[in-house]
Amino acid sequence: MFSKQMRGYNITEVDGEVNRLQQDVSTLEETLMAVKGDVERLNQENEFLKKQLTLQEKTNEEIARLALKEASDLIEKAKRNANMILKESMEYVRGLSKDMDTFKQEAIDFRENVVKMSEEMLETIDKSEIFSLIKEEESNT
Repeated sequence: MFSKQMRGYNITEVDGEVNRLQQDVSTLEETLMAVKGDVERLNQENEFLKKQLTLQEKTNEEIARLALKEASDLIEKAKRNANMILKESMEYVRGLSKDMDTFKQEAIDFRENVVKMSEEMLETIDKSEIFSLIKEEESNT
């Protein structure tokens, strides 16, 4: 590697190799510092991404919770509306049923009145003088 001279190795060669090795060490130190900087920057980015992920997860959980609450509120509102519609429908049907009962009674009353009026008309006809004359004439013939 180094040539020998009197009293040891060639000083120029040794100094050149030492200078080259110092440059290599300097280059390696610079590279190491750059890598350490990259590692620190990546660690910071990693921490930032972890925090962002945690925040995103919490946000998603909150959105899901709010969506579930909103859905529950909508279902409850729909149930109330359905119950109200059902109640109104039942009241309407009861009203129709009462109207039907009233119409039935009116029809029965009307028929009774027609029957009564017919009987009274027949009685009036039977008691009339003309009908008596017709009956007499029929009996004479």
